[in-house]
Amino acid sequence: MPGLRIREDGWTVARTRTFLALLAQTGCVTDAARIAGVSRTSVNRSRKLFATFDRACAEALANALRGLEAVAYQRAVEGREIVILRDGKEVERRIVPSDSLLGLLLKRGDLKGGRDVQLTAEEAAAYELPAAVAHRFLSVDEFYRGITFDGREGGKVQRPTPEETDAAVTARVAILRKQRGFDHMLCEDCGASIWGD
Repeated sequence: MPGLRIREDGWTVARTRTFLALLAQTGCVTDAARIAGVSRTSVNRSRKLFATFDRACAEALANALRGLEAVAYQRAVEGREIVILRDGKEVERRIVPSDSLLGLLLKRGDLKGGRDVQLTAEEAAAYELPAAVAHRFLSVDEFYRGITFDGREGGKVQRPTPEETDAAVTARVAILRKQRGFDHMLCEDCGASIWGD
């Protein structure tokens, strides 16, 4: 620190460099201070006294934040690999994005969630796939048709389509109506079936 006499247990050039390098990596003042061999109180006092040190700390924290945001974005959008074990054996590896982290980034506005955001023409164009490569990517429907799950009797099963799901729910509701006697229920006012049949 300029203007201070160098003490063996205080801020030396090496400790300052170590502290700032670790702060830029970790983003944690406490950890960087502990490893550099200074106290957090000394860091805070030095930031108040020396504007150049304060600017260096702010820049180091900004660098750390950029790195942390990049990791958070990667985990939220691209996902991380998890291993599925059955009977102690690896049977599958899945790449699973973090929905909670993605929600947090959207709430903070880091991913431009569409609220109160006006995209420029260049930004809007960045979201559109060029025609030359569009055929290489799956549509949402193609993506969901390709997902398979482990079946109850073994083997793989595909996710049902929305139409199949609707038909199954409608059939189940009809069965429940009959079982519980609701299919013969009449309106008290007009005497018609409450189901409109």
